[in-house]
Amino acid sequence: MCHSADWPREGVDAKGKRTAVIGTGATGVQLTQALAKESSSLVVFQRTPNLALPMRQSKLSREEQEDKKANYENFFKNRETTFSGMRYDFSGRMATAESDDEREAHFETLWKNGGFEFWVGTYSDILFDPKANRYAYDFWAKKTRARVSDTRKKDIVAPLDPPHAFGTKRPSLEEDYYDMFNRPNVDVVDIRKNPIAEIKPDGILLSDGTFYSLDVIALATGFDAVTGSMTNMGLRDIDGKPLKEAWKDGATSYLGMCIKGYPNMFYLYATHGPTAFSNGPSSIEIQGRWIVEVIKRILENGWKNIQPTSRAQEEWKNKINAVSNATLLPLTDSWYMGVNIPGKKREQLNYAGGLKQYELEGQNALKTWDGFAVA
Repeated sequence: MCHSADWPREGVDAKGKRTAVIGTGATGVQLTQALAKESSSLVVFQRTPNLALPMRQSKLSREEQEDKKANYENFFKNRETTFSGMRYDFSGRMATAESDDEREAHFETLWKNGGFEFWVGTYSDILFDPKANRYAYDFWAKKTRARVSDTRKKDIVAPLDPPHAFGTKRPSLEEDYYDMFNRPNVDVVDIRKNPIAEIKPDGILLSDGTFYSLDVIALATGFDAVTGSMTNMGLRDIDGKPLKEAWKDGATSYLGMCIKGYPNMFYLYATHGPTAFSNGPSSIEIQGRWIVEVIKRILENGWKNIQPTSRAQEEWKNKINAVSNATLLPLTDSWYMGVNIPGKKREQLNYAGGLKQYELEGQNALKTWDGFAVA
């Protein structure tokens, strides 16, 4: 038995073995695609379907590579103007305002393009309007169900009724995940209906008494996302209080880059930034430039240190919640909301206003410095 975080570099030998994957998040999708092809049998234990999108990965010819390189300058310039930092953006069109034929044609184009375009390059009302969101889910289900031949498996991995609003849990990217369920050696179990009762030395026992004899169990049960990377570092503020303790009732920060009690400490791509709703490099570059500007001003003014005020942190958190609450995101239990970790406070951990607005928030903060205490 091995958790994906502890996966050995040399891999796990599952050839010809009876294998199980517990969990169907991004790691579960990746493990399923790989282990299905070498295990004698694979059982996927699913609590929530992954509304994964086609990756559309392909090899590029030399000519195609050169053609894309010629557009790098525009690509890198334009990506910071989009919501997610990707090369595409929400269209400005509304799914609820278009005819069935128009909507179907638009969805088909997004689906053909692949990647996250169906999620953050789609209609602008998808993450705000339940009706628009259902249009997206129904299209996803139609496309995905067509790839799974067995009716029972199809109803588990791509049910007709949505398990949650589309896009309010991070959709994974897949190459042949759903096709794996057509293999005779691959099965899927809905553990929301029939939970795991016990993991024994030789297999998994379900609540109804069904027992699966196994040689390998891969745990794809997730991570303490967004905040865990910081609270597990052993950080302490200037009074010696651990960050883990300070954040036990909820995270606080200013602009998702600095924390009261930690003078001159800045961080990137983590709590209260655009993090989970952005392309990492795009987000990091915006934050990196802001931090460099702050450091320059500290040196120019001869300051010893700066740190955010309590009021600035409170206002930033209120803004994060206000932006999030205007969407469908808080309606779903997800790691975006911190609910995948027992005892963790349920709250929005990311700024959901988009990169362009986030950069503007940072620029405005540098005009007045009202959010900082300077020494």
